Amino acid sequence: MEYVLQTAGLCKRYRRFKALDGLTMAVPKGSIYGLVGRNGAGKTTLIRVICGLQAPTAGAYALYGRKHTDRDIDRSRRRMGAVVETPSIYLDMSAEDNLKQQYRVLGLPSFEGIDELLELVGLADAGKKKARHLAHYG
Repeated sequence: MEYVLQTAGLCKRYRRFKALDGLTMAVPKGSIYGLVGRNGAGKTTLIRVICGLQAPTAGAYALYGRKHTDRDIDRSRRRMGAVVETPSIYLDMSAEDNLKQQYRVLGLPSFEGIDELLELVGLADAGKKKARHLAHYG
């Protein structure tokens, strides 16, 4: 089986506080996962670690088969997206235009895949509706 994310004994400490304590998991390719837990459970820390914003204290992880210590791990990170803490949504832009802006920020060469993303989250028929109105869409 091919995995998008694998962790093995992943730990992250902040002084005496254990934000991640030996996390081992495997997310198969094609799966959709959500992280659920109360404040302080380690959700944001996990995302920050796999996005390369923080280094793990111990353990290992791999993205699309590349170990986090591999020099080309950034190639795997370009294949993922994450919203950490506060989402950056431009309320006066459509969902499609918001995605195009994120593609630009990430330096992606084309807007390929935007239609599929919109369909995946149920916004394929939203048209040019501004993001501020999407909470009421559906």
